[in-house]
Amino acid sequence: MQDGNDAGKAETGVHADDGWKRAVAEEKRRLREQEEQRRSHVEAGARARPPGQPTIEALMAGLYTQTLMALGELENPLTGARNAEMGEAAFLVDTISMLQEKTRGNLTADESSYVQNVLTDLRMRYVRATQAEAGGQEKPQ
Repeated sequence: MQDGNDAGKAETGVHADDGWKRAVAEEKRRLREQEEQRRSHVEAGARARPPGQPTIEALMAGLYTQTLMALGELENPLTGARNAEMGEAAFLVDTISMLQEKTRGNLTADESSYVQNVLTDLRMRYVRATQAEAGGQEKPQ
């Protein structure tokens, strides 16, 4: 004889399987554990790895990127927009020039060449951008 629950299932032809609920709960638990392990691994790696040594190349790369954003050649990651700020671009180019002057004689040949290349490239880009702005042309990407 069937009890009331079994009788209802037999009449409707529907069979409820609660195993899937356990499987979903187990999968969630497993994913949570994996995420916790990943986080602890990342945190441990961050603690174990000392920060890199500062270099003139790293400093120049940062200033280069900022200048490209100021020239409107790169998207500002905060706003998602490309806006030319020529005053800021000029300030950054002048800053790199000042750093080149102040470090003269204290850099290796490779470092000095890197700074010069960055400065030359940015000066050329600045000139093109100001010419395009004066002529109402669109700046090259």
